[in-house]
Amino acid sequence: MRLRFFNLLATLFAIAAGLLTLFGYFSDLEVLQNARLVAVSTVSLLAAWAVLAGGLNLLMVHGKKFLSQSPGWMYSVFVYIGFLAVIVVNLVGPLLGWGSGAGSAANSWLLTYLIGTGGAALAGLVAFFLVYAAYRLLRTRPSLTTAVFGLTVVVALVALAPWPAGLEAAPQAGSVSLRDLLRTATLLPATAGARGLLLGVALGTIATGLRLLMGLDRPYGD
Repeated sequence: MRLRFFNLLATLFAIAAGLLTLFGYFSDLEVLQNARLVAVSTVSLLAAWAVLAGGLNLLMVHGKKFLSQSPGWMYSVFVYIGFLAVIVVNLVGPLLGWGSGAGSAANSWLLTYLIGTGGAALAGLVAFFLVYAAYRLLRTRPSLTTAVFGLTVVVALVALAPWPAGLEAAPQAGSVSLRDLLRTATLLPATAGARGLLLGVALGTIATGLRLLMGLDRPYGD
């Protein structure tokens, strides 16, 4: 009975907080706006502590993996090296005149030359994985869908890869080049699909929020 009372109290509190935040965005009443700001600030503070808890949990997981010599334990060493490097750089940076905070020169250097280059290298490998995946699909399960997938991969790679200067500027159909046509054929479906996914995410978020506000979903009571 105590557990059920706690679930009911948590449900009422969540509904009240959600309605106050929602009405605070659509109302000019100062009381509702202040309540919205308090609710959003509280959630932001809790989210910051959740990020800290997630980082500590990540270190604990990789520490156990390293101590037990599980498969891939060497990657845990790099996780610890990166974690300690960021902490040391942010502690020593202000003393060396590199600035402080997330926008310091040290953090910018780490983001540009380590994280950025690593992400670019991984993005470059995606092209090879796509080509190999298309080849495997056409070899194991040939069908119209796999053929369209393979053709899409080839057209996207040809459109986005570097071209020779003379070939890239070759006019086709007036002032439009062949690369422009291929790029348009690649980007238009991708943009439409991305916007469709974003609309689906937005509608799903609204539906989930309404279910929480009506008390139909109670993840905090499980």
